[in-house]
Amino acid sequence: MGKTMVSRTLSVHKEHELLLKLETAGLSDELAQRVIDSKGNDLATKVVRLIQNGGFDLMSGVDLMIKEKRVREIMGKNFFGVEDWATLYGVNFINKQFSEVAEFPWNEDVLNAPCPFNKAKSIKETHFAFLGLDSFKGKPLTILEWRKLYPPPDQPWLRLYYYNKYEHYTCWWAGEKFAEQLTCHFRWYLMPLEIVSNSTDKTYQEQTAMLSQGYEVPLAIEELTKLMLYYRKNGIYLNSEALGRCRDVSSVGARVHVGFFSSSDLYIGNWRDGEHSSNLGLAVARKF
Repeated sequence: MGKTMVSRTLSVHKEHELLLKLETAGLSDELAQRVIDSKGNDLATKVVRLIQNGGFDLMSGVDLMIKEKRVREIMGKNFFGVEDWATLYGVNFINKQFSEVAEFPWNEDVLNAPCPFNKAKSIKETHFAFLGLDSFKGKPLTILEWRKLYPPPDQPWLRLYYYNKYEHYTCWWAGEKFAEQLTCHFRWYLMPLEIVSNSTDKTYQEQTAMLSQGYEVPLAIEELTKLMLYYRKNGIYLNSEALGRCRDVSSVGARVHVGFFSSSDLYIGNWRDGEHSSNLGLAVARKF
């Protein structure tokens, strides 16, 4: 059997120096054999790429992709990460960002555990894990910016207007902080796909009393981002017949809710905490 011939670029002296450096850094006989046996010279190629890109920062990126791959395997379609942002929205990440989100904050035991809101299923079946962005192509990724990404009749678009008795279209949340200033944090999120079961037809206080340990009520931008990303990846409208109450309060003291997601639009409204409705439930998120 013939051997692959490699054109030598390093002197024997330099090869010796390189091996000494690697051995000093912890390269053992076993690890060296792994490189030698690596299919398609994959490990050696990664080492060279690591060196070419400055070492540590790229390792953060490599580390993330390894961990992200495992979470993606567990969550399946219920996952939206770096690769999805890059593929579906053309987002380019820098090395510093890789290091910031290198650790997915919930381990496999959590993802495989029973869902606290639906004991018959696991968290990986009932939740959506996604990487939240605080900005998109240089602009804060607010609810308003999401609207600009999908102007009518593009799907999915956000219903920002209602038709009043004077026959004019009015944006009720114009100037509201929750819609025009707040963004997600640049971090991982883990949120149930739907509103909490049996949380409808209750006041906000009654709904929050249903929160399980380790969960909180999300901001409207977080709930909306979850809905938008899940649709973008899977083509499915979550909460198509329900509204999820969020943590934000409008300038008139009413609690913001998001939902009724369909091919027509995604609705954003607000009701007082003491009001209740058969389709107004509670949105929740796993605490970070």
